[in-house]
Amino acid sequence: MATKKSKNAEKRKNTGRNILIIVVVATVLFIFKDRVVSSFKILDEAAQIINFKLVNVKSIIYKQTLKFKSRIQDINYVDTYIKNNKERDFELQKNKVQNMELANIAEENKKLRTMLEMRSKNPSEYIAADVALVENLNSSERIFIDKGRNHGIILNLPVMYNGFLIGKVSKVGADYSEVTLLTSKNSRISTVINDTDMQILRGNGNGTFSIFNYNENVTEKSIFNIETSGTSDIFPRGLIIGSFYIKDLNSFKQTKELRFRPSYEVYDIQSVLVYKWSTDDAVNKEIQNQINEEIEQEFKKNKGTTQTN
Repeated sequence: MATKKSKNAEKRKNTGRNILIIVVVATVLFIFKDRVVSSFKILDEAAQIINFKLVNVKSIIYKQTLKFKSRIQDINYVDTYIKNNKERDFELQKNKVQNMELANIAEENKKLRTMLEMRSKNPSEYIAADVALVENLNSSERIFIDKGRNHGIILNLPVMYNGFLIGKVSKVGADYSEVTLLTSKNSRISTVINDTDMQILRGNGNGTFSIFNYNENVTEKSIFNIETSGTSDIFPRGLIIGSFYIKDLNSFKQTKELRFRPSYEVYDIQSVLVYKWSTDDAVNKEIQNQINEEIEQEFKKNKGTTQTN
């Protein structure tokens, strides 16, 4: 009996000790909570710095993976490639015929260019770059390209894929750069919808971007042609983001949010163009647009009488 009482007393003593330890630890954590949070922030910043420095290593693994996947696709889709090549050959031949039609019109419009007295300028520069890395955890936020400071890349340059704006250069290394995608939760850009309605396009961090508080009339047949507005020095006006439509009209009526998903998949992007534009080219662009309109009108007028052999 005495032994059982002593065991119970020992158990209560241990329980009390454990409770006291928990209370002391909780008190210490509460007192030093700011330092603990600060330590986690420092560790997170250090991890981001290390992660950026490891891009070259990750890039090698990523490129080898892409090569392996590409070889498998080449084996499985040889017939598809042959068919696509035939279609490309057809389009090439068609373009050659159209170029022959346009040759005479281009010659006629040399006089028009002289009359407008266009001042000479260097054409816009495009820097071709391959995708060096797409991280699984950040595929909606950013990608890395294999061009950097040594190749003329600077911060905030627009990055294009298949004629669409997909993001901007957000960090530059010597031989590679980080691109923040339009779908990133850190992305905010000024856009124009259907050439008239100026709105802010925000990334959602999940592969989509949205325009909030859109109060214009929207139907199931509404098409949204979105491009940059040119109101900032980061992007020129007219960079195409895409054409979209509302898939769930009832949801839009409740939230007034235009939510869209780009037509491309990030993991399908293997190469991009970095657009080096100049804010000094605005006058030249207006003149060029006027010339292009005149060429188009001249082409329509002469197309019926132009002959090719």
